[in-house]
Amino acid sequence: MLSNHFCNFLRIFERIHTIGHMNDKIRQALASATNDNREPTRRRFPRRMKDVCVADINGTTYPVHDWSQCGVLFNADGRIFESGQDCAVVMKFKLTDVVTEIPVSATVVRTGKKQVALEFVNMPKKIEKAFAKVIEDAMAAEEADVEHLA
Repeated sequence: MLSNHFCNFLRIFERIHTIGHMNDKIRQALASATNDNREPTRRRFPRRMKDVCVADINGTTYPVHDWSQCGVLFNADGRIFESGQDCAVVMKFKLTDVVTEIPVSATVVRTGKKQVALEFVNMPKKIEKAFAKVIEDAMAAEEADVEHLA
């Protein structure tokens, strides 16, 4: 009878040891894994932080923290927005002496205490081209500033 208990104890001990060994292998695999979310592949378009722009939503103007051709992060009280909420946004960019306005549909994807993130949705080619033109003009203005300083 003692030998049966001893045999059961050994079987349980072996299972615990096997599970511990499996956990060690999992930990080693996780520790050696690399993150494949590298910056170039993580986003469809790079963030733009230096442009002078605002987001106008329902007649309220919000300062933009950063934007790209697929979305915008702006400073606002996140409590007045809900995740999943659809918004009509007018992005306004100051380029040299002109203000360019681009109306775009967006969905709230993230809210925080001081910032709200929107993802642009259903963008027609005309809007995509307008964003590309803003970037092109901003880059040309930056180059002109650099040349002027040199």
